[in-house]
Amino acid sequence: MASEINYDGKCYNRDLSWLLFNRRVIELANETTTPFLDRFRFLAIAANNLDEFYSVRVPSLQSQMELTHDGVEEKSGLHYSKILKKLHKRNEKNFQIQYDYFNRLSEQLPAEQLGQFVTYEQLNPHERERADQVFDQRILPFLSFTTYDDNYNLDYLKDKRMALAVKMKTKGKQRIRIVPVPLEVRRTIRLTLEDQLYYLRVEDLIRHNLTNLFDDGKIERILTFRINRDLDASLDVDKDDNNQDTIKNLRHYLADREKGRITQFAIESLPDVDSAFISEFIQKFKIDEQAVYRIPGPLDLTFLLPLLKPWKKAQPTLVYPKFTAQQWTAQQSMLQYLQEHDLLLQYPDDSFDQFLTFLREAIADPQTIAIKQTIYRVADNSAVIELLKEAAQKGIQVTVMIELRARFDEANNLKVTSELEDAGCNIIFGKKYMKVHSKTCLVLTKDGVDPAGYVQIGTGNYNEATAKGFVDLSLFSSRADYVKDLAAFFNYLEQPGAQPPKYKSLAASPHRIEDMVIQNIQKVKEYYQATGRGHVFLKVNSLTDVDVIAAIYDAARVGVPFRLIVRGACCLEVGVCGPRENIVVSSVVGQFLEHSRIYAFYDEGTNLWISSADLMTRNMDNRVELAAPVFDPKMQQRLEHIIAIYSQDDVDGFFMNQKGKYFKYESPKGHSAQQTFLHELADRQQATAPNAVQRAWMHVTDWWHHQRKH
Repeated sequence: MASEINYDGKCYNRDLSWLLFNRRVIELANETTTPFLDRFRFLAIAANNLDEFYSVRVPSLQSQMELTHDGVEEKSGLHYSKILKKLHKRNEKNFQIQYDYFNRLSEQLPAEQLGQFVTYEQLNPHERERADQVFDQRILPFLSFTTYDDNYNLDYLKDKRMALAVKMKTKGKQRIRIVPVPLEVRRTIRLTLEDQLYYLRVEDLIRHNLTNLFDDGKIERILTFRINRDLDASLDVDKDDNNQDTIKNLRHYLADREKGRITQFAIESLPDVDSAFISEFIQKFKIDEQAVYRIPGPLDLTFLLPLLKPWKKAQPTLVYPKFTAQQWTAQQSMLQYLQEHDLLLQYPDDSFDQFLTFLREAIADPQTIAIKQTIYRVADNSAVIELLKEAAQKGIQVTVMIELRARFDEANNLKVTSELEDAGCNIIFGKKYMKVHSKTCLVLTKDGVDPAGYVQIGTGNYNEATAKGFVDLSLFSSRADYVKDLAAFFNYLEQPGAQPPKYKSLAASPHRIEDMVIQNIQKVKEYYQATGRGHVFLKVNSLTDVDVIAAIYDAARVGVPFRLIVRGACCLEVGVCGPRENIVVSSVVGQFLEHSRIYAFYDEGTNLWISSADLMTRNMDNRVELAAPVFDPKMQQRLEHIIAIYSQDDVDGFFMNQKGKYFKYESPKGHSAQQTFLHELADRQQATAPNAVQRAWMHVTDWWHHQRKH
């Protein structure tokens, strides 16, 4: 289907577009509607985002450049070397903005009675003496160093590790010593001196106490650095191997992954850092100049995250107001309700605990014979895993599809695998060469040709921790079509070499979600040409798939309106489809992380879908994903309401212009989707706790209007 549509190569590079997304996260630290302490949080989130980018995406580009001998990327028409240069330049600009905001916010900490960041040089002699005592007692016992004379490498330093490089002269010979910042101590030393609270960074304290570590020579130069490594190694799960072989292979993979090449080498750009020593260091240790960044402030702003908890406790009015998520409050049980109705929840305003209620009731129901669920990422000490273990121990047949290749969650998923196997659950792993990214749970009360039971199909992980901050959708139902399709889906996962089944209602990747989206876009196009009516709404984390973009361009040329909410990377360009083009692209970035995926097609009827899949080539072609149509009229009405609210967002929405840059409206009308849903949540809860909820509602409303005003 996609091959019938002309693609003319007008696309942005995915990774350059992603850096613009990280810029949008940074910009939240400068938004008047962002509470003071949450501004620090967004700076830390942006830093954490960038770590993964340099551990996964940059290595992928480097590999493509080497494999193709600096060939041209299909989407953007840019050589890979050009993309990497542009990434470096754009990221340098992001760093400058990020640290400008950090410095401005840090200057306001004393006024908010939250202490003060200080450097060692800013302390008076008495204060330095106290800090030196902390060094001797709490830091020096954990310090070690490696001395280099001729052979230079940093292989023993793992990803995200910070260290000090010290150039010394000992016995008439110059040497370089590497002192890793110990992981056993926090990045900030809390000092209370003369009723003043100070925060001193541990690497700064180490830097000024190195003579306590070295007594055999003269220190000539010091630089503080931090590395990111290539963690983009791949692991294939062979369905013919037994589980123990797969687990053994994964353990080897995790060990080898820590030895990847350095992709980012960040140096704290202090006034006394010697440029000649930097050049000497990166040459001796064979660090690519393209990986080097001189950072105008403290390295790795994720050090702010542990500080936020005590700050929020001390100043609770300087963060987003707390809210109470909606629990299951119906008089009847959830399973009884689902026998007659579908249910669509939106986290975090709807509590993830309602999924736990669903599982608990299924376990307690004597009619339940089996529970089947996919697991991609779960919380530490997961309540979901405990309930699945309880179900198996009760005699229910429990099958869990665990994706061991969920990046950076591999170790936790290994732990979960062991726990579930010990409890008697049947464990299966993903398809070879394809991650299983679907988010679904099937409860069977009857198996066979006509299975019966209940389903849950979602856009997000079964993680009760992240569900408090991620916006996701979760559909519950007992519809026979859903149940039958999911029974076939799990049979496909359980059988090595099985071909994907044909589904009556659902769509699944590989390929079929892409086909469904493109076919529906073309249907809307045909309807629009015949009637002048019809439009398409898509909400995803990323839009990078060339075939889907080509279908959008094809329909946009005849005037089909598109409203696209793309949180992260967006390769689609606006302004390239001629005079009839009507495409609006925005990225909603706010209090919560937008994670839900919605596909909505409006022609002669309303065709609404939720999905686990972003519109990316990897999700369309190389992953096992699910998309579910929403049939229930009331749930359709709720989803259309959600779509309408997002379409109006002009507060948290950054809009794409024809140059591929993002802007905010100078005079917004004040429509924030995330805050609107919280206000509606308060309205819903008034019936059950009118006085308490009314007070909470007034607090949220007063705060919101105050933030907008100032």
